[in-house]
Amino acid sequence: MDLQEIKKQLPSGAIIEIAKRANTAPSTVCQAFKGKVNSAKKIVIMNATAEYLSEFKAQEREAMEALQNAMSV
Repeated sequence: MDLQEIKKQLPSGAIIEIAKRANTAPSTVCQAFKGKVNSAKKIVIMNATAEYLSEFKAQEREAMEALQNAMSV
């Protein structure tokens, strides 16, 4: 999967959060997803993206479990 595909799957507001984690501007994150950022900064942005997505997916799973538990009561 390439970075363009990952960007398409990000939830609203993710670019801003990833930029904060990577200590860069949101526009730099967008440029990285387009392949227009040097490799050192791109790696930082990719790691921040992976961290963000891991946390987001975990929260999503927890919310789904909470909904399922609420429905089964």
